[in-house]
Amino acid sequence: MKAVVVLALVVPLLAVTSVGAASGTSAKKSVTLHLVEKSVGFNFIDNPPRQGSNAPPLMGDEFVFTSDLQTTSGAHAGQLNATCMVSRGGVNGRGPCYGIFSLAGGTIAGMALFSQSNTTMVAIVGGTGVYEGVTGSVKSVSRGGNSPYTDDTVHLVWP
Repeated sequence: MKAVVVLALVVPLLAVTSVGAASGTSAKKSVTLHLVEKSVGFNFIDNPPRQGSNAPPLMGDEFVFTSDLQTTSGAHAGQLNATCMVSRGGVNGRGPCYGIFSLAGGTIAGMALFSQSNTTMVAIVGGTGVYEGVTGSVKSVSRGGNSPYTDDTVHLVWP
């Protein structure tokens, strides 16, 4: 999996939308961001039994990665640090990933199930600072091949 998620700082005037129920309940604030993740570090941990670099990962293997987060115009937006563990090994291996997005004003926590797909869906499970109480999702689409870039659509919802 090339990337799990990308989230960025709250950029003023970026597609801010208020959504409220017709019944008059309080409106929830939501924001949709389009961001780019640039991979800057990746490490695969081949835990015992070691299968070697040309074999598919086994249950218990791990990988970690870090990415710089950018706006679509290339401005710096933050960093992503994530760790993933293989829970189902083999050619079609998969497992859970946990990521922390360090952004201006706070952090956002995300969880995803990695697979061999170029698209990863991430659940936003909380945040700190200006992101406290946030939920939502990220659709992360790798540009494929040997590209270090992933395009992300981030949907944040505050209570």
